[in-house]
Amino acid sequence: MNSFRACMLGFAALLLILILPNASQRAAAQQEQPTHIHHRLIPAGNTCATCHKAISDQWKASPHAENGVECTACHGETTAADFAGKPGLGACDSCHSDQVAQLKSDAFMKGKTCVNCHQAHVFTEHKKAAPKAQ
Repeated sequence: MNSFRACMLGFAALLLILILPNASQRAAAQQEQPTHIHHRLIPAGNTCATCHKAISDQWKASPHAENGVECTACHGETTAADFAGKPGLGACDSCHSDQVAQLKSDAFMKGKTCVNCHQAHVFTEHKKAAPKAQ
């Protein structure tokens, strides 16, 4: 009986060794890649705001709206196979390459994306504080 338990424990440990690295790799990849979801087609005459009114209202007060950046600029077309319900850094990188490069190079920001600090549809501008003179 003890050898059976030892065998089962060894098997469980082997499974953990094989499964955990794969799970952590997938989690890291998700931070770089957009989350793909299946979105239904938007009926004729409707817009994103028809179903997502609160989000649309937030977006209307944002710098993105002021500059004409529509939903599809970040999320893609709802009919496309790569529609991103939660866009990855690539969506930000196309317009904000300097900020994305800074985020990627900052050890403190490792594993974070823009929305860790900026609310998803209410982007308020902030600058990194300058180091204090000593």
